[in-house]
Amino acid sequence: MRGMRFGIRDILWLTLVIALILGWSLWWLSLPAAEATANGEITVGGAPLADGRICLCSESGQIIGSTVARGKFSIPQIPAGKYAVTIDGAAVPAKYGNKSSGLTVAVRQGRNQFNFELRS
Repeated sequence: MRGMRFGIRDILWLTLVIALILGWSLWWLSLPAAEATANGEITVGGAPLADGRICLCSESGQIIGSTVARGKFSIPQIPAGKYAVTIDGAAVPAKYGNKSSGLTVAVRQGRNQFNFELRS
């Protein structure tokens, strides 16, 4: 049996395959991480908040928010991180309407569920 010989065509094909695999791998790794979503419920004194607004304020100053309807909210595409929470609405005590409300959340990649029970 003779030794195998590789021609220039074989070397070029092998180089092309390796380059494609490497390029695809680098492209895949360069994609941004999937962002998170946040859903939840807000109750005031045990009853769902009829309508209002919730805002998540990041440490860098970015504000992301959503409306609240029948006590439920949903916020898509949130970068992971720590947020101060503010909640406004007709029945919501004023102390929850600013960043010093004491409400905070840590958003992680994927789906996040946050429920808030507000009291006077």
